[in-house]
Amino acid sequence: MLLPKMYAATVSIVPPMDTLQRESLLSGGLSAAKNPMLRQVMDVGSISDMYVGILRSRSVADALIERFDLGKVYKVKHGFSIVRQILRDRTSIKVGDEGIVAITVEDRDPCQAAVLANAYVEELDRRNKQLFVGQATNKKVFLENRLREIKQELSQIDSMLSRDANIKEMLFELLTREYEIAKIEEAKSMPTIQVLDRAEPPEKKCKPKRTQMVLLAGVTSLFVAVLAAFVREHFA
Repeated sequence: MLLPKMYAATVSIVPPMDTLQRESLLSGGLSAAKNPMLRQVMDVGSISDMYVGILRSRSVADALIERFDLGKVYKVKHGFSIVRQILRDRTSIKVGDEGIVAITVEDRDPCQAAVLANAYVEELDRRNKQLFVGQATNKKVFLENRLREIKQELSQIDSMLSRDANIKEMLFELLTREYEIAKIEEAKSMPTIQVLDRAEPPEKKCKPKRTQMVLLAGVTSLFVAVLAAFVREHFA
């Protein structure tokens, strides 16, 4: 009866299908259906699993601990690892059959539970942007080098066969188009995570479930009392 009340807030996110389609177009026209590896990478489930891995990472937990001063909230004066473990114990991250990722955070304060759950999504979005922008930057650098090589080859177009010259020109146009797309992707700052339901402060506690605990204690006590009575009667 003296256990503190705990409240659970849940936020759910979905994989960005538009990002999958964009990556499919940028992959040079490769068919995911004909490439098992590409199909696996672009699978919705694999992206959800990647989200779960990022959300459970130490860097995300440490960012939340520093951002909300959880050591003070959890009343832990020393030991960053202890605070991290408390946060992990109070956090549940699950993937549904449709690829929807649900993040549930428990806390004594219902508002704090909702804030932390939504903060997980913000941290995921921040790290997803870093990974995405880094990939776009690497692609842009590669295209810059390739365009430089094609330009140098086109400077000697007079000595090429007409067929080879046409191929080089088409390749140059394709690389130029891809290069412009890569620059746009690198400069993007749009959210990369689609939130289905934001976490709201819960109105009812999730635990302790005192009714069940009292009933269980009552049944257990009755069983122990009956057993004790039979033992006492036996020895009497």
